[in-house]
Amino acid sequence: MQPTDLVGYVLNTHTPRLAIIADVRPGKVLLANSISAKSSKWYPLRDIFLIGSSKEYSSELLSDALSAIPLVSSIFSIAWIESQRLIDRNLLDGGIDLLAFAKLLFAKPTPTDLAACWLSFANKQDLFRIRQDKIFVRTQPELQHLRQARRRQQLAIQIKSESEVFEAEQFPAECLAEADRLVLSASESQPGDSARIDLSHLRSFSIDDPCTVEIDDAISIQHSADGIHKIWIHVADPHRLIQPGGCLDLEAQRRASSIYLSHRLVPMFPIGLGSGPLSLSPGLKKAAISVAICLDQNSCIVGIDIVRSWVQITYALSYSDADELIELAPPQDADLAEINALLLNRRLWRQAQGALLMDQPEGRFIRMDGRPQLEITEPGCSRAMVAEAMLLAGAAVANWAKEHQLAMPFRCQAGNQSLAPDQLIELPAGAVRWAHQRLGLGRSRLQSEAAAHQALGLSAYLQWTSPIRRYNDLLAHRQWLTHQNLIEAEPLTKELINPLLDKLEQQSREVGQISKEDQRCCLLEWLESLKPKLIAQDGVMLRWLREDQNLALVRIEPWALELPARLRDPAGPGDLLKINVQEVDPARDLLHLKATIG
Repeated sequence: MQPTDLVGYVLNTHTPRLAIIADVRPGKVLLANSISAKSSKWYPLRDIFLIGSSKEYSSELLSDALSAIPLVSSIFSIAWIESQRLIDRNLLDGGIDLLAFAKLLFAKPTPTDLAACWLSFANKQDLFRIRQDKIFVRTQPELQHLRQARRRQQLAIQIKSESEVFEAEQFPAECLAEADRLVLSASESQPGDSARIDLSHLRSFSIDDPCTVEIDDAISIQHSADGIHKIWIHVADPHRLIQPGGCLDLEAQRRASSIYLSHRLVPMFPIGLGSGPLSLSPGLKKAAISVAICLDQNSCIVGIDIVRSWVQITYALSYSDADELIELAPPQDADLAEINALLLNRRLWRQAQGALLMDQPEGRFIRMDGRPQLEITEPGCSRAMVAEAMLLAGAAVANWAKEHQLAMPFRCQAGNQSLAPDQLIELPAGAVRWAHQRLGLGRSRLQSEAAAHQALGLSAYLQWTSPIRRYNDLLAHRQWLTHQNLIEAEPLTKELINPLLDKLEQQSREVGQISKEDQRCCLLEWLESLKPKLIAQDGVMLRWLREDQNLALVRIEPWALELPARLRDPAGPGDLLKINVQEVDPARDLLHLKATIG
């Protein structure tokens, strides 16, 4: 390179610029943005791209080229198409220089044409890449891979932006300050502490996934001489620290619930508070609201007592640990096995009331080191037991609230079945029958008056056991606390609570949509990464989505996922299938599955 040559360079801001070389030193050049206006900065020669040499073009033409602008995208695309034709005819192999590229578009390229071509390369574009002084054409597979990677990044940004309002880091400053204050003061005596019932002598079990940090429930059993046992469900009591109408309460109401995304937890309360003083951490005496429930021989609820309490978790177990303890049932520690037996009978009672029970593996994606991995949760006795305990607490408190005519966030669901009972019984038991039963259920909803929840087989139900993670539950606690004059506020009337329930319902749907989009993104990325190794998967046809288009809902057993697939052969519910991934494109949010009888 020498003075008066036309060159291009890219600033740290990634903005491409044109310049004329004003002076040259070993390994460096001094640039000017016109023939006369020199820069005071010297640039490394390795960062400079030669566009037009002064040996070949006049200084006037080179100076005129400083006003060049990038090619329009349509012309730039023509160059890529022409390059592909040359590659197919073996007339282009490897990189070409800038002049050879410009000749794809211009019969006699001028310095301005060369400069326009270089600016097009240096700007963000996918079709070509520059390495040293050569231009390389990206192939169709390379472009597809590049754009898919970009789409994955865009989807990740989209998910983040959609959930950003729920981000832990996005808590208002006053909420974070209040949370810090409450963490520090949690060990001090709080209003109502002296009136709590001490239940720390009970052997209490918390059972969660190993990664759970917000521990909001535990279970115990209390034996009595008359043989009537009490099942205790202990639930964290956030109102010991959280003030109704305060900044933390309003922020929790806005978030509606914690969100468990594939790569992180987005909590309803600041995590230091939710996983600290509010949680039922093992080995410590913690504040709770405890519900004692007595069941008769038919597993009907015959007694309920709700108290503010102190509890101390004896065992903090994973589900696998709990399964083992239930199975072994050691004589010196048989409490968990006894609780399991009582709740199993209760589960059978609900089934007799029409409850829809679905015990099957479920697939969910998590991200490890940034990559999606499929985790399959297998059904087990401890998972069923914990779920039944939480449902029992919700049913017991709902019955109590109904009896006391207290407005609550009751969760209700109609049972408008799409098939008659005699038609359902003809379907294969398990996933196929459940798919048709789910189709016939109405959407569950929140309302201030108790009504049946058909899918659970309950005449009244509300969510009670997750006040750290779900605002519905926190609101239910508050209604009970105010009704019992345990905190200074009046319980909300039906007229006042209904608008809040409508708002919470909408927010819950939005939270659910964020989670679904996150899982969808992971599914597509995961399948894309497996494409070279993908083989036909075993599955079963569940039901039609669009029979006129041969589109059905299928269950892919090895993945424990239910997905839409297009059937190539005539099939019906229950038919065994071989399912192939026909097309997957994360960049276009596209997944096509083809299924054949097999």
